Amino acid sequence: MIKEYYQFIKEYLRLANPRKDYLLITFLTALFYKAFALLIPFFASWIIKYATVGDFNTTYLSLAFLGISYVLYHLFLYFNYRIYGKNMQYCYTNLHTKILNKLMTVDENFTKKISKGKLLNSINSDVLDIGDMLDTLSELLMTLVQVFAVFVIISCFNLCLAIIFAIYAYIYIASRNYYDKKVNEYYEKQKKNNDQYSSLFSQILNGLQEIKTFHMLPKLHQKLNKIKKEYSKNYMTKRKYYVRRENDVRFITHTFSILLYIVLVLLMIRNIIRVDILVLVIGYFESMIAYLDDVIESSSTIREVNVAVKRVDTILHYRSKEKLSFGDYEKETVKGILEFEHVSFSYGNKEIIKDMNLKIIPKQITAIVGESGTGKTSIFNLILRLYQVDNGMIFLDGKDIYEYSKPSYSSMISVVNQKPFIFNMSIRKNLDFVDKDITHQIEACKRVGIHEFISTLPDGYNTILREDATNISGGQKQLISLARTLLTKSKVLLFDEITSSLDPETADHITHLLKDLKKDHTIIMITHKPELMKRADRIVVIKEGKIVGDGTHKELMKNNTHYAWLQTKKSASKMGVFDND
Repeated sequence: MIKEYYQFIKEYLRLANPRKDYLLITFLTALFYKAFALLIPFFASWIIKYATVGDFNTTYLSLAFLGISYVLYHLFLYFNYRIYGKNMQYCYTNLHTKILNKLMTVDENFTKKISKGKLLNSINSDVLDIGDMLDTLSELLMTLVQVFAVFVIISCFNLCLAIIFAIYAYIYIASRNYYDKKVNEYYEKQKKNNDQYSSLFSQILNGLQEIKTFHMLPKLHQKLNKIKKEYSKNYMTKRKYYVRRENDVRFITHTFSILLYIVLVLLMIRNIIRVDILVLVIGYFESMIAYLDDVIESSSTIREVNVAVKRVDTILHYRSKEKLSFGDYEKETVKGILEFEHVSFSYGNKEIIKDMNLKIIPKQITAIVGESGTGKTSIFNLILRLYQVDNGMIFLDGKDIYEYSKPSYSSMISVVNQKPFIFNMSIRKNLDFVDKDITHQIEACKRVGIHEFISTLPDGYNTILREDATNISGGQKQLISLARTLLTKSKVLLFDEITSSLDPETADHITHLLKDLKKDHTIIMITHKPELMKRADRIVVIKEGKIVGDGTHKELMKNNTHYAWLQTKKSASKMGVFDND
């Protein structure tokens, strides 16, 4: 048991990494208020002892000591609560920051191993549980000190009574520990059920329109009811052990209470103890019951918190399938020349890119076209350094892209997806994430052609966008996303099917916008739309991971049968940056 709790505590300290000053103050304040709690029964017995013999001066002095003990007890308890609040705030902020930073480094397999439900529950509840751990830990250790002190005090008066205390403590802790293990086992299963429920419910929220259209609700009810049934089963089993724990522990306490009273009466009959000692022993036995309850409650909480620790630890120690390493090369500006030299790349057991040689230059629109599954998105993923190439090298302005530092490289390349993400906050705050200068924001919005629309809104740039910007059109959302991308000052811009779900008018506007952007950017786009292919300066045709065509629309229509076939094939891609062709 001791080894088990030692491991629990070790894992917590490694994960939460609490401040040392908070740790010290928490333990010291707990030690002092529990020490004064120990003195209260002692001074209470003095009052009875000296009042019984008529020594009222000592009785009044004992009363004063009792009062001081109560005051100091509450004073140190107050400071203990205060430091608990500070540590909770520190731990909560620290772990949230760690989780968010971790999410910025994971690969696309992360959500396959850790469900969205588990992630949300960990952020919402597990982090709070871990914040409680330091207070619980100090309570446990200091209460154990109290229990030991009670044994020492009782031993000084009568060894037989101390043995009764020791046997009671052992049986109490052993039975509670057994039941707590069982309760915690099913509590952990309930947590997993909650993860499943939250994950499914999150999917329901994202797909409400399709659920209504295709009448999916009955089958979804079946799935939800299956999870709820499993949850109820685990809850009732947990409850069964909980009830048995409470009943058995109370029976043990009542049995030893009767035994203690019998022994105390016998000792008084034989004049071995006085009435003040009887009061003292009974007072400490009542305290012992409370102390052991605290020990078990604390140990039970530590077990439950350890479930939270393991869950958060799973997130923070997730290892990407392929750990990428980057250099420390810094550069403020680049021309934007991208080169693939004999690049090969596999995903799983499938070779996606095969010995590719490609050079992309600034001030022109380069379109990458081909059927779904040919490697187009993988080219973007490699440019974004989401994966390591198997063979060959990729250069930006003649420098290996993996030699750039993360901040430097990230500032040079940006991607705009088919479905950009917009936060549930004002337009201005969405742009603030990149550049807080309102002048720059207006310039970017004017360039992409969304400024006039924003100006017509009642609150202008302070207009709150609902979740996923559902209170504006898809085209307006895409233009705000484009403005945000321009604020990054990135030289290389990647566009992944950005017009595939837009109305013809907005799609045409964005096409003209790309022509404007190419004046001072390197523009690379993935598209399945024939009209966009025609407007590109250069078209790179991909088939089965290889370049099978490279030229203008007219050249390829004349000389490349595969490209000519693509012009007649209507296939809108729904792939995102993290999907693999």
